[in-house]
Amino acid sequence: MDWLIDLFAKPSVGQQVLALSLTAAIGIMLGKVKVKGVSLGGAGALFVGILLGHIGMRIEPSVLHFMQEFGLILFVYTIGMQVGPGFIDSIKRHGLVLNILAVSIVLLGVLATVLIYFTTNMHDNVPVLIGMLCGAVTNTPSLGAANSALTAAGVDASLTGVGYAVAYPFGVIGIILVMILVRVFFRQKPEVAAAEYQKEIAEQSKEIVSCTLRVDNVNLVGCKIKDIPGLISSGAVVTRHARDQVINMPKGDMTLELHDLVHVVGMPDAIESLQKIIGEKQENPITLQKSNLAVKTILVTNKKILGKSIQQLALNDRFGVTVSRVTRGGFKFTGRLDIRVKFADKLLVVGTPESIAAAAKELGDSLTALDHPEILPAFLGIFLGVIVGSIPVAIPGMPTPLKLGLAGGPLIVAIILSRKRKIGPLNFFMANSANLMLRELGITIFLSCVGLNAGIKFFDVLLNGDGFYYMALSAIITFFPLMIVAIVGKAVFKVNYLSLCGVLAGATTDPPALAFANGLSNSEATNVGYASVYPLTMLLRILSGQVLAILLIS
Repeated sequence: MDWLIDLFAKPSVGQQVLALSLTAAIGIMLGKVKVKGVSLGGAGALFVGILLGHIGMRIEPSVLHFMQEFGLILFVYTIGMQVGPGFIDSIKRHGLVLNILAVSIVLLGVLATVLIYFTTNMHDNVPVLIGMLCGAVTNTPSLGAANSALTAAGVDASLTGVGYAVAYPFGVIGIILVMILVRVFFRQKPEVAAAEYQKEIAEQSKEIVSCTLRVDNVNLVGCKIKDIPGLISSGAVVTRHARDQVINMPKGDMTLELHDLVHVVGMPDAIESLQKIIGEKQENPITLQKSNLAVKTILVTNKKILGKSIQQLALNDRFGVTVSRVTRGGFKFTGRLDIRVKFADKLLVVGTPESIAAAAKELGDSLTALDHPEILPAFLGIFLGVIVGSIPVAIPGMPTPLKLGLAGGPLIVAIILSRKRKIGPLNFFMANSANLMLRELGITIFLSCVGLNAGIKFFDVLLNGDGFYYMALSAIITFFPLMIVAIVGKAVFKVNYLSLCGVLAGATTDPPALAFANGLSNSEATNVGYASVYPLTMLLRILSGQVLAILLIS
């Protein structure tokens, strides 16, 4: 058994791999344990690392630092790949109010930290204070960015993990406490809030609709379908044509006759305009009648056609199918001719089974293609992210140039690349399964390393130092910004309670709080609120932690 003892006790590559693997494995198991519906999640690795670090488990400092930073890079890069496609759209689609509230929470948290710096003795322990800010809002990437800034300035950043760890528990509990207090104070009932949200969405919804119109306008007799006034500019699509009860695929050059029937797909405003131009809407759409036409969703996986527009693909002319709708990253569009297809787009097409099969072969339609992640673009994206994060930007009033760092650089690059999706021969799409795997691997490695490093001093600070004092100060950073913004959001902006809970969880990027809020109701309001503010909040958290670290140590 001496070999086993030596493996754990003597410094070696194997010993360090064992230390990291054991910390991660136990941490993941601990993170899955739920108490009253709340779990530590990924933070379980942090607390296990603290315990194991305290009892003497070590990783060689240079190796630990590399693994910690590389884990952080993987985590933030995959976050950027996930939220990038909807980053701008979420702000436009769900309004600025939710993002204003989230930004206010971030800024008030920074303000609270600055006040603590000037009014307490924490100005003598900036690394712990910065760690407290990151832990109070349960935001790990900000901790990584702050660590990088402190290390670059020649400051020992090991105590940031201590500050993060002592602040984290109330960071989770405090968010949930605010949700409960708002519910009690404003007498909110989750089921009522869910019904109100559903009603609001129904009133504002502008989903794609379809209908069958009869050609009553004599001016359209002899007109080609592609020349129907306003058809192309409105983005609407004609998916079927019927004459004398015979349903056909519409061709752009097909001419119209009086009382022909055309089935159009588009946004409500576009359909309403076309109805005025073409003629009366039919109660029984021709889609309900028997025909040789079928409908199928085709997955775009053929790399040779990426970046081409639907007009350039000419699927109607070449194969006899019409693209009705395009689904991309949760958003739906009509199959308008100017849309350029991207990898993993889902095209809803109409045509005969034979023509659909031919079009599917052209488009790829291979689910297995999604199971093979593109490794080259991922590493290239990380490479570019590190370069961008290392660019110094001189800002007036700042003692040192500001850098996005190893957290901010990869995040920004990933957001840009995921929106662009394809550059030259490189496809920057990342399947959800691959994204989740790399993201969980990255955050687990990062937190395990932070915990092992912080464990060396954690219990000494907690039991023999000012640990409980730090906890109290951290509670201020957590509670008051959230409570103030929650009251303003509800009392002034009349934000739906469930949406507000999503904003509170998103503004702190806290999955346990989101899980608690989701437990209040089956409504999607909470998730929409969370997703709407998450991208901008994550970016601000990373930048604010770094900027504050630079300012306070100068």
